[in-house]
Amino acid sequence: MTASIGFIGLGAMGLGMATNLVRGGHRVYGYDPDPGRRGLATAAGITVVDSPAEAARHASETVFSVVRDAAQTRAVLLGDAGVASVAVPRTVVVCSTLDPTTMRGLADALDPHGVTAVDATMSGAPWGAEAGTLTLMVAAPADVFGRLRPLLDLMGSNIFHVGERVGTAQATKLAVQLTFGINMMGVFEAIRLVDSHDVSEDQLMAMLSVSVGRSWVAENWPRVKPWWERYVAGEDLDILLKDLRSALREADAEILPLPMTALSFQLMRHVWPAWSALREQDAS
Repeated sequence: MTASIGFIGLGAMGLGMATNLVRGGHRVYGYDPDPGRRGLATAAGITVVDSPAEAARHASETVFSVVRDAAQTRAVLLGDAGVASVAVPRTVVVCSTLDPTTMRGLADALDPHGVTAVDATMSGAPWGAEAGTLTLMVAAPADVFGRLRPLLDLMGSNIFHVGERVGTAQATKLAVQLTFGINMMGVFEAIRLVDSHDVSEDQLMAMLSVSVGRSWVAENWPRVKPWWERYVAGEDLDILLKDLRSALREADAEILPLPMTALSFQLMRHVWPAWSALREQDAS
C-alpha cells in the first residue's frame, strides 16, 4: 500500500534510504537544510519541503529522522518547526546513533505531543543505504514493528527486532560500533607489526581474510583506510568516535567496565593519526 512518508535528513545515509522508499512506490516528503542535498533529493523523486514540521504534516503516519547527532535530532523533533509542532499523531523512527538514555529522554518529551518514538539504528555505510542492504536494529512494540516492517524491508536486507523498550536499538548499535572500533585498532596494530618486515598491507589483508583474523575491517580495508589517510573533520572517523564516546558515557552511567572500548577510543584519536603522518613524512 502506498504511503506518504516524512523524511528528515537527506545526507550520506538518508538520501539513499529515502530514494529506496520512492522506488518502493511511496511518496516521500524530505527535508534537509543543505541546498546541494535538496537538489539531489529532487532528482531522486523526493518532494523537498522547507521544514521538519512540513515533512511531518505531509506524512500519513510515519516520519524518519536520519540526522547526525542528539542535538540535531532534538532540534528537528522538538524545535519550533519540529515534528512535535504538528498537532496530529505520528510515529517517528529515529535512525541516528545516539545512546539509550538520550533516546528514552526524547521519547518521553515527544509523548505528550502524540508522537510515538521508535529507534531503528542502522549499519552498512552509505553504499548500503544506496543499495537497500542496511542492517537495521529496531526497538518498538510488536504491532508498531509489524506496521513498519514493509518500509524497513525497502531500506535493509537484515532487519532485527531487538525489543519493545525504546532505547534498546541504540544500545545494540553502540555494541556494533564498539566492536568495529576495537577491531579496527587490532588491524592497525597488525599493520604495525609487519610493516618493518616488508609485508604489504594488501597481502596482510588477504591473509587476515582467510584466517582467524578475518573481519569486516580486513575485508573492506580499501574503504576504511581513506578515513585515516584523508581525514576530514565531521566525516566517517569522527562519526565513529562520536559513537564510541556515547558508548563510554552510557557505560559510565551504568557503572559498566568497557576497558577495550576506552583504550580503542584513545588510540583512535591520537596514535593512528600520528603514525599515519609519520609514514607520509617517511614516504616523502
